[in-house]
Amino acid sequence: MAATPSNEIRLPEAAVTELQEVDVAEWIDDHAIVVERASWNQMLSRYGFNDGPVGEINARADLFDLAKDASTDPASALRLLFNSLAWASRETHRTTRLSVAKIADDPYDVCQLLQRAAALSHTNPRRAYELLYPRGRAVVADLGPAVFTKYLYFAGGGDAEHPCCILDGNVALALQKTCGWLSLASHGWLAPAYERYTALLGTWVEEFGLSRRDVIERWLFEEGRRIRRCARSSRDGEGT
Repeated sequence: MAATPSNEIRLPEAAVTELQEVDVAEWIDDHAIVVERASWNQMLSRYGFNDGPVGEINARADLFDLAKDASTDPASALRLLFNSLAWASRETHRTTRLSVAKIADDPYDVCQLLQRAAALSHTNPRRAYELLYPRGRAVVADLGPAVFTKYLYFAGGGDAEHPCCILDGNVALALQKTCGWLSLASHGWLAPAYERYTALLGTWVEEFGLSRRDVIERWLFEEGRRIRRCARSSRDGEGT
């Protein structure tokens, strides 16, 4: 499919109105998830790591606090990754274990790579993305874009000007179905698509006078969840 023209990708007026009034502290900083911390710590310790989730309930602000040294210190970068992975997965499962096992095989090189990606995330989203997903293949087993874009996002430490944002299945679904980006894949995005996504959010921030990119990402995430719930309800209704 040909790339959707930029003038056909639009943020709905209702979203613009909502986001112009949003409380960033509540919408972003306090956005929290419940993490199975004990199981994460147990799994990580089996591979020789002790940098598990910061708490049972992790807010975005908690992960922002971990980002301070991620751009300069490989060990801090690894801790931020593990917390980003827990944020993405909540519970440990086979794919997270595979990712941690891969890191344990070569922790030095992986940590160095993570540190470089965190540093690049502040200025060059495409290059940061390519470091972790060169030619569409994950450097760390099963650590795909839906996870590592969280890492690149949290590496910004909550800076309102940080260009990297989360891109996962829910965000992509909202961009496709609600915003009209019909050519966007549902997963496995290549670096040019991520670069276009981050640039699009930046354009919308300027066009609509919004406070920052991630307020749009959060709205897209919730919109994608809404679309999935509606689709499930429709299927359930057809079966009754």
